[in-house]
Amino acid sequence: MKITVIRGLYKSLQLFVLTGAISWLAGSELLAQGISFSYLVPKNGYVSAPVSPFSVRGLGYYFGPVGIETGGSIYSMSGLAMDKLPFEADKPLTGPHFSMLVPVELAFKIDTKIVTWWIRGGAAGIWHINPRLNEGNFDRVLRDYEGWDVANTDATIKTKIGLGWIAGTSFEWHIAKEFSVSTEVSYLSVASAATLNGDYIGGVQGGSLETKAIDFPDARVNLEGFEISLGVTLRR
Repeated sequence: MKITVIRGLYKSLQLFVLTGAISWLAGSELLAQGISFSYLVPKNGYVSAPVSPFSVRGLGYYFGPVGIETGGSIYSMSGLAMDKLPFEADKPLTGPHFSMLVPVELAFKIDTKIVTWWIRGGAAGIWHINPRLNEGNFDRVLRDYEGWDVANTDATIKTKIGLGWIAGTSFEWHIAKEFSVSTEVSYLSVASAATLNGDYIGGVQGGSLETKAIDFPDARVNLEGFEISLGVTLRR
C-alpha cells in the first residue's frame, strides 16, 4: 500500500512540475500566447474527452513569417492502440488514462488583415500518466490469438516517454488587434515503448485451463491520428 501511494505521489509531482513549466513559459516574454481546447481522434482508439483539461499551445519565437512553437496539452484518453505485438488488434488495448503531448514545431505563416494561415510540422513527445490496460479488449484479442473460448488477463503496463512527429495547418481569424480565434487540424504519430508484466489464463470449452506469462518485449503504445483544436491567441 505504501509503495502504491508513494508512486502515485511521485507521478503527481511529475505532472505538477511539467504543468508548472508550461505555465511559466506562457508567462514569459514571448511574441504570442495561445490557449486551446483540443481533442484527439486516434487510429484504432477511442476519441479523447472533448475538452483537454490543460492545454497551452502556440508559445514560441518568430523571425518574420518563420518561427518555432511549442506548448503542451494533457488529454484524458479513453483508449489507445498498441502495436509490435504477435497479433493485431483493431480496438484500443490501453486506457482510460491521461496523456501529455508536447510538440516542438517549425511554423510558417501567411498574414492578411483578416486571417493568418499557418503551416506547422516537427517533433512531438508524449508521456502516458499511470497507463492501464483495457483488459476486456486484451482478453478478446488473446482469446482469438490462442484459439481459446475464454481468456482472462491479469497484467500491468508501464510506458516510457514516446517520440514521433506532428504536422498540420491552422487558420487564425483576427477579431481585434490583440485577440484572435484559431482552428487547427494536425496529424501525428507518436509511439511509446511499453513493458507488460503479468499473465493470462484460458482454454477451450471442456478442456483444461492454461496459464501463460505475458512476454511481448517489443510492445508499444501507439498514438496515431488527428488532433483538432479550437482556441484563442493573445498578442503582446
